[in-house]
Amino acid sequence: MAKTRLAFDDLLAIDKRDTLLAEVARWPVALTLPQARQLADHARGLSPARQPLRLAVVHTYTSDLLEPWLAMWASLSGFDLAAWHAPYGLALQEAEPGSNLVQHRPDITLMMLRREDLHPEIAQPIAGLPEERREDLRRACQERIADIVGRFRAQPVGQIVLTLLPSTTPASLGLFDTQSERSEAAWWTGLQQDVAAWIRAACPATLLLDLADVQAQVGRANFFDRRYWHSAQFPFTAAAAHEFARRVLAVGTVLKAPKAKVIVLDADNTLWGGVIGEDGMDGIALGPDYPGSAYREFQRRILDFQQRGFILAMCSKNNVADVDEVLQKHPHMILREHHFAARRVNWLPKPDNLVALAEELNLGLESFVFVDDSDHECAAVRDRLPQVQVVQVPQRPVDVATCLDHVARLEVLSLTREDLDKTRMYAQERQRRDILEHAAASSDANNYLARLGMKMRITLAPATHVPRLAQLTQKTNQFNLTTRRYDEQQMRAFIDDSNNWLVADFSLADSFGDAGIVGLAMFRLTSTSTAELDNFLMSCRVIGRQAESAFLHSLLRQLAERGIEEVVADYVPTAKNPLVKDLLPREGFISGADGRFHRRLTEQPARPAYDFPIDVEIGTTAPIAA
Repeated sequence: MAKTRLAFDDLLAIDKRDTLLAEVARWPVALTLPQARQLADHARGLSPARQPLRLAVVHTYTSDLLEPWLAMWASLSGFDLAAWHAPYGLALQEAEPGSNLVQHRPDITLMMLRREDLHPEIAQPIAGLPEERREDLRRACQERIADIVGRFRAQPVGQIVLTLLPSTTPASLGLFDTQSERSEAAWWTGLQQDVAAWIRAACPATLLLDLADVQAQVGRANFFDRRYWHSAQFPFTAAAAHEFARRVLAVGTVLKAPKAKVIVLDADNTLWGGVIGEDGMDGIALGPDYPGSAYREFQRRILDFQQRGFILAMCSKNNVADVDEVLQKHPHMILREHHFAARRVNWLPKPDNLVALAEELNLGLESFVFVDDSDHECAAVRDRLPQVQVVQVPQRPVDVATCLDHVARLEVLSLTREDLDKTRMYAQERQRRDILEHAAASSDANNYLARLGMKMRITLAPATHVPRLAQLTQKTNQFNLTTRRYDEQQMRAFIDDSNNWLVADFSLADSFGDAGIVGLAMFRLTSTSTAELDNFLMSCRVIGRQAESAFLHSLLRQLAERGIEEVVADYVPTAKNPLVKDLLPREGFISGADGRFHRRLTEQPARPAYDFPIDVEIGTTAPIAA
């Protein structure tokens, strides 16, 4: 029997923040302002302890009335929020060094702009302008946004979240707008696409948050509160403010929380309704009719998360043959075997299976999101593996499809080619590992590596790879010498400063496929003859192939050609990186009296390329115009 929906007072009795967050996320009606304040107060006292999050708001309409909703979602998300609001209006003086905004040191700068801020002609119906003028106006608006955002991006203001308030009225051509060549909606869509393209190419650590999508979710009639708009220049109803604030704090979660990488899915009553071992192929709920249609919709939604770069895995208490039969033969199954990078289908405790999956994928458990319908299994994982985020599937099938939509750690702020291809890459790596283990058992490991036909592409000053490189610094924990984290803006600055920095990455391909960009090195040139290894990291997917050695020694040769005589490096130990504890001594660095590692290239030159079973190519990418 489906569980009765909670009353609001029941929310205030929940003593775990993640449970409270999940219940609020699927709350069926709009919360009132007093309820939001009560929830914020209640969530502040829950464990675990909150971490600081600094928010700055630049606004051309009233922003302080959003504060209670920001405070509520901050408390629910585990943040101690310190918010600062710029003076009312387009305060471009805050985009100057030493401004109050810069001194606030925000993690996020939220820009709440109106369409009318972009150009005076926006006050007129765009549909009434000649075609040529409409195109000129679109370019002028895009340039205006680039100017405004570019000024703030030049300062250390954290992740910029840019928003444009939708029009308070429908498109001027009404029902005909969609098919008109003078469509106002199409014009705004085109402008937004232009802005998004500019951000991707030239404005790192910036997100265009689409308020039109918020409006579509809550509905136009429920989005604007005209009383507040005309009396206080605050446009949002409680429902709109609630959803807007949730999305802003989701950005904070992506920035601050451990990076989620794997979605681990149960099977029975999660991917389909019923129990395959008892109900059989014909008895489980999966297909075009309710309730099977709800589970089919959930599977389709899971593929959306895979497109964001999350790896899919399965953890089910079941007979392998029963699950295989569904994956291979059920006519309405959307997820198939090849969608899962790893599976554990057996009768062992699920916490044990999650540990095994983490070992197989070579990823930390803190990167796992576990999805299951069972109270018992969810409680067992929460108890034994508190670092794993647990999402319990709702009991009502109609709620299943959207149960992951409000999990903030499943949002992404950028997307790379490697993200899109992760499951395939992990499946290829499993094949490599199986063969390598067999070769190692027969003392044939070196010959095996040579037979892989590995090709490494090292890119110097990789300006076109900035999103991926920032992502690597933020997500790589195990094979990471210093664990220094950098955002896209910082990474771009290091690459551009070629007089003081050598930044390089590498991709690796072999007979099984291309692993994409998997390694990064950053050398700070401290003088004409010395360099310091600031960052050296590599994806665990390519461990065991001598890639790190081939990469490092290729760069040491580059440094020697530039006149560098000595390289200094550090190993900064963390709970997660003992894997690289001996990396520097193994690569010929000597521990000095200062506690650092040194290698004098004049006395101990880098190893030659032919020492490694990898064909190395070195190139550069052209810088992106700012």
